[in-house]
Amino acid sequence: MADAAGSAEERHASWLELFFDLTVVAAAAQIAHRLHGADSIGRVAACAAMFYAVWSVWTTTSVYANVAGERTRQRAVLRTMLGIAIMAAAVPGVWPELLPGDHEGVPEGRTAVFVVAFLLCRIIASRSAAKDGQVIAFWPATQSIMAAPWVVSLFVPHPVAYWLWGVAIATDITFSMVGARNPRAMERITESARRRQEEQDRREARQLARLIERGISPGRLRTQPTTLLSVAQVERGHLDERLGLFVIIVLGEALAQVVAANTEEVWTPAVIASSLAAFLLLVQLWQLTTVYGFSPAPRTTAPLEPWQALPAHLGVTASIVAIASGFGALIPAAVEHLHTKDRWFIFGGLTLYFLTSILAGLAGRAPLKWFLGWALPCLVVSAVLGVFGHPLPAWSLALLAYVLPAWFAAYNQLMKADPPPQFAAGG
Repeated sequence: MADAAGSAEERHASWLELFFDLTVVAAAAQIAHRLHGADSIGRVAACAAMFYAVWSVWTTTSVYANVAGERTRQRAVLRTMLGIAIMAAAVPGVWPELLPGDHEGVPEGRTAVFVVAFLLCRIIASRSAAKDGQVIAFWPATQSIMAAPWVVSLFVPHPVAYWLWGVAIATDITFSMVGARNPRAMERITESARRRQEEQDRREARQLARLIERGISPGRLRTQPTTLLSVAQVERGHLDERLGLFVIIVLGEALAQVVAANTEEVWTPAVIASSLAAFLLLVQLWQLTTVYGFSPAPRTTAPLEPWQALPAHLGVTASIVAIASGFGALIPAAVEHLHTKDRWFIFGGLTLYFLTSILAGLAGRAPLKWFLGWALPCLVVSAVLGVFGHPLPAWSLALLAYVLPAWFAAYNQLMKADPPPQFAAGG
């Protein structure tokens, strides 16, 4: 038993999984580029919805691979990889009416392509787990999706379609969080999977009977062994590593935006200061990931349950994408007053980051002094700068944006807290 436990703890991301992650790099770049031009709530919401769709496909596939282990179906993962690549390519043309400026040259049908690719990717993960007889009760979205709102959104007026996307996303997250906590919901999920398996067995039995009637000997038939149902157990170390790697991927895309913002600029002192502040901010976010995992908060309890950790992971990664987009606009305007939307990308992203950490801290019962001295002050200051930061020049906002996570990370040094193992804190 000890050897088995040690083997499970040593499991790391496979080469297939790392190759699969490359599509997320492309998708994050496309969404961040589109977010850079979003100047209304509707346009920002569209980017957020597309990010959730990519994140959910990546998450459900990674959860499937986590429980399948060596039985992971390579073709299923590669098909999903192709699906995410198609989604990424479609991002610039999804909801063209929400694009800034003239969108007459945008190819038609990209919204439908994005939705169909998204649904097919989710179905692939669901069927792959079902074929292995796994019931993934700790994150039910892996094996189910409310497809109707997504499909209907393609045939209704745009304002209605936007709400349908929002309802579908909210339902997806709520169903997984509530379902994972509710034993009765887990029983329903297991019973539903059992019924699907029994129906499949009946179809195969009918097919076998027809073949026998045609004179084919049963001994010559290639029959599949009956798959026994089991409730999947999460491999915490592997899942936390996978989710932590996703954070690193998003940080890498953020760094690419900071570099790209400098390629055509004259390196004035303001540009240099802003760029250095952006780089150091990303370093702080990376350090927080290595110390606390992908849910950046100390805890006094056991690791967060997957139904708590995965929404926290969504909040953290979305916040980094927003922050990066804001800095992509701040650096060229370092000596000017930053546009309101770009200021909100930076400080709204930081607000979301700190809010996510506070919720994770509540779930993990973080010390009260951490809330009062670090988390809440950072949350309040980031929100205040988002609202009232317009009079300040852009370069000074960049420095303040760095100071907030720097102070947030200082808790671990000042309190001499013992950090949990890398990435293990997130789960």
